[in-house]
Amino acid sequence: MVKTFCQDKWDAIQTEYREADDKKIILSNFGDLSEDGVDSILMMIENKMESHGEPRMLIKRIFTVVVESLQNVRIHASRTDSAKDTSFIVIAKESGDYKVMVANLADNDIVEGIKAKLIKVTALNQKALKKVYMNSLAMGKLSAKGGAGLGILTIALKSDNNLKFNFEKINEELTFFNMDIRVSAN
Repeated sequence: MVKTFCQDKWDAIQTEYREADDKKIILSNFGDLSEDGVDSILMMIENKMESHGEPRMLIKRIFTVVVESLQNVRIHASRTDSAKDTSFIVIAKESGDYKVMVANLADNDIVEGIKAKLIKVTALNQKALKKVYMNSLAMGKLSAKGGAGLGILTIALKSDNNLKFNFEKINEELTFFNMDIRVSAN
């Protein structure tokens, strides 16, 4: 049931992009986002963007957003059996810009912390965001999950804080968490 919920969300994105004239999926993956899978995804993104003649700086921004997004999934995804292989990533071109959509199931007990961080980060202007990022770099404290809290800040910086997120509680254990990140091609 949980996997079907996530699969339906992924399928809805596929349908939306298939039916739109100004939207095109570059890469889409549902299920296991293991280290080997992530390496393959990153190579495919880089190759596809290079073959479309995208500027190197844009490729680097997309690449960084994808790396940080997938790292976020790896760190915060639920380890329960029902949540196994339910994460997804979709990278698309939409009205000339790129959109990175990632989703995973998170344990309910960590959702409020993630949500609070996202609300705080998305409320910042670009100048304040850079200042918080630099302060976080200088402090270098690792969280209980092993990160220094720089992932969301990096995503926000590389996307000019064009980041949307949503949480949908599925049951008493799990919440569906997704982020849509738009990266300007300019």
